[in-house]
Amino acid sequence: MLDLGVGCGTSAVEMSRARPAVRHLGLDASGAMLRRARRRAGRAGVGLLLVRADALRLPFREGAFDGATAHSVLYLLPDPAAALAELHRAVRPGGRLATLEPRAPGGRLGAAALRGGIRHAAAMALWRTMSRLHRRYDEETLPARLAAAGFTGARAWPVLDGFGVMAVATRP
Repeated sequence: MLDLGVGCGTSAVEMSRARPAVRHLGLDASGAMLRRARRRAGRAGVGLLLVRADALRLPFREGAFDGATAHSVLYLLPDPAAALAELHRAVRPGGRLATLEPRAPGGRLGAAALRGGIRHAAAMALWRTMSRLHRRYDEETLPARLAAAGFTGARAWPVLDGFGVMAVATRP
């Protein structure tokens, strides 16, 4: 399972805990983020492979992965279509992709954001600010991007009190 844009490893570590029989590989362009992910995985006692590489030129053979995830990465990339094309290439036929990105228009910073605590509210505020500088997706645009990259059965729905949009699709 490939985690594109692993960042500090939060999602990859949780996925590894949930499915310990599955080999997880985290990829990020940032050495600093990979060091944080390595420390997080070590503290959690999780075997997480980590690779420093460009999401627009994945260093893997075609069909190398049973599936892939991308959490808060497509909106930051200069060419999300190229990254999705690379993910399509790297995932085997029948493999699945799941992605979570900031949502347009997005949730309102209020009681909903505070239900998760101050840290959650701060994270949502930062996410809203950063995505305003880059891009946001919705329940139509994100599946359309996945379909344009060659994935099928793409569907999306709002998550995180409307701040995010989650999408899944399959490589035919």
